[in-house]
Amino acid sequence: KTRTMMTSVGLAVTAVLVTLVSGIEYGADISFPMHYPNLTTNFAWLQHNVDPSVPTPEKYEGMPVQPLGDKATFYENYLKGCVEKYGEKGERCISNEQDRVTMSLRQPQSMVNYTKLGFTKIRAPDHVFKLIKDFWEENKDKAKSESWPTGNTYTNHWESHSKMVSVEDTSLKGGGYVLKQHIWNAARDTISEWTGQQLVQCSLYGIRIYYENAVLATHVDRLPLVSSAIINVDQDVDEPWPLEVIGHDGKAHNVTMLPGDLVLYESHSILHGRPFPLKGRFMANVFIHFEPIGPVGGDILYGQNDLPPYVIPGSPEEENWRSRNPDGHHIQKPQEFATGSNEAHRAAIENNYDFLVSYVDMHEDSIHARDENGWTPLHEGVRQGHVEVVRFLVDRGSDINARTGKNGELGGTPLWWAYLQHPGDHPIIELLKSYGAKNIPPGAKHEL
Repeated sequence: KTRTMMTSVGLAVTAVLVTLVSGIEYGADISFPMHYPNLTTNFAWLQHNVDPSVPTPEKYEGMPVQPLGDKATFYENYLKGCVEKYGEKGERCISNEQDRVTMSLRQPQSMVNYTKLGFTKIRAPDHVFKLIKDFWEENKDKAKSESWPTGNTYTNHWESHSKMVSVEDTSLKGGGYVLKQHIWNAARDTISEWTGQQLVQCSLYGIRIYYENAVLATHVDRLPLVSSAIINVDQDVDEPWPLEVIGHDGKAHNVTMLPGDLVLYESHSILHGRPFPLKGRFMANVFIHFEPIGPVGGDILYGQNDLPPYVIPGSPEEENWRSRNPDGHHIQKPQEFATGSNEAHRAAIENNYDFLVSYVDMHEDSIHARDENGWTPLHEGVRQGHVEVVRFLVDRGSDINARTGKNGELGGTPLWWAYLQHPGDHPIIELLKSYGAKNIPPGAKHEL
């Protein structure tokens, strides 16, 4: 069982609008695979479910009743669409789904929770919503197609492609780090009051626009995305497109949202998604994530043995977390970076592997971004000596021989910087060489 830390909060909470599909309560693995890869076909209309006197056929023994119709075929077609989209690389769709289901089973049971139900809905504070809404109205006609990694199955982008009006896009009026920080600052107090925790900012992305027939696979967020919020910025829908969450009570709650509504949720342990296709033209949301670091008014908690305080020691997630974070838990701290840096740069510098994976999943092009000195996230990871970060960035398509430098200057490649920063036998150097990296110094045209 997960731990729960209860807190008394003074939020002006409106009633959470919960719709029960077909008026029937249900839980996990009914609308979409969550803990297991297959969905039940024990339909509510089958005779043994209608008439208690009819014995349950052996193949349905122990199988939960399916009140939502043929969701198994719906999911089969969902996955088939991804595989067909990527052809020879379609196996990545299947492996990504296996990873999603495995994580959805392993992570929630391993988490410390800070609220009773795990989610609630309120109206976004006026000053928070105004910041986002003003930016949206100014830039909503400049949405850019969102880039999804090969085989990513978190949305059905092969059928309904999402777009982004990014608050951190400096090419948009009002966009950039200042706006992003203002939104973080404005949202922090609301989420902190709900959880009873001190918070540090982790991730803020959007405004993402979903279009007709969009589906968002049910999932939990990668750590350290723990205390989170979704704000409905705008929509044009024929019927509500509910956010389905599996609360700490084990029940599925379908939460509907209007523009200006804000759903607070414990995204590290609450399974959440939109498994029912969007009916209408679009919905636009922004996503805000924080990491809890200790109770309000108390000490900052660093957990046990460098384990985050929200991961239960000895739980299934501990081994997985330690394998991804060999240097232990480090609280993210806001800091200044060279102009042009993004969250991928910061995560690479701080060896925040889990956040880097999560961020790149949402912003695939971020691995190619350069700061004012021509540094990519790969250069930063190499300079800091973070092996798993570098391996991940290269595997995701970072240019192994990208050169630093600004204004057309030819700077050094990652391998050149590795030799400059580390001993010759450093694992970073061996890793880069195994990928065929070239050692080209600044100003040179050929490798040494």
